[in-house]
Parts: sequence; structure tokens; C-alpha cells
Amino acid sequence: MEWKSFGDNISITGKPREVRSLKLPDALGNFRRYRVTTTWDLDRYNFTRAPAVGRLAKDNKEGKIGAVVMGRSGGYLKIGRFPNRQTFLFVPLNSLSQKVKNGLLKNENLDLFLEGNLLFARQRE
Repeated sequence: MEWKSFGDNISITGKPREVRSLKLPDALGNFRRYRVTTTWDLDRYNFTRAPAVGRLAKDNKEGKIGAVVMGRSGGYLKIGRFPNRQTFLFVPLNSLSQKVKNGLLKNENLDLFLEGNLLFARQRE
């Protein structure tokens, strides 16, 4: 795999895949599914039809491989009912839908492991 630098300590690889929803923990630690879209205007609070995109990402400090979800074509990421916009979000692999996760992991030489109730991967050597 060829990793490209993305930010301070995150590297990304692979083809982007459409992401329409994420399972994220709420205040009690239960996973809830939130819709995610791309928005280009910070003043609009409603969803757009453009889905977000996800790519495999490696945390360079700990070596964990998860996914980075970001807005398409340089847009911002809007998550659920929350009014905030952000440029990207690093998530564990079990936050993605099965179809997106399988598309990202296809033909990759990775070992999956659980850390608590979060699914990450490591490169095989």
C-alpha cells in the first residue's frame, strides 16, 4: 500500500467510497446511525444530496487503520442533526456500513482487531 500524508499524523490510501451514514457513539456509549453529507456553504443547516466520501486512513502514532470521512470535492462534512461542519473525521471501521467497509478493505493485506467495541486494522508483515 502506498500511503499519502493527510494532516499531521494521518496518512490515507485507496480509492474514495461514498458514505451516506455513520454509526457513532452517543453520550451513553450506544452506537447510533447518523446521516452524513457534503455541504459547501457554512450558513446552510440542511442536508444536501451529495454524499460524503471515505478512504482508508492510518494513525501514524499508533499504527491503527480506520477510515477518514470527508466532504466530496473539498466540501465540509455535515453529520446528523448537529449544526457543526468539519473538514474530516477519523472513525473506526465498524462505524461504516458493511458495503463501504468491504469496498475499502477489498484486496488489502490487513489484520482486523477490536479495541473495546471499536474495529481497527493493522498491516500484515
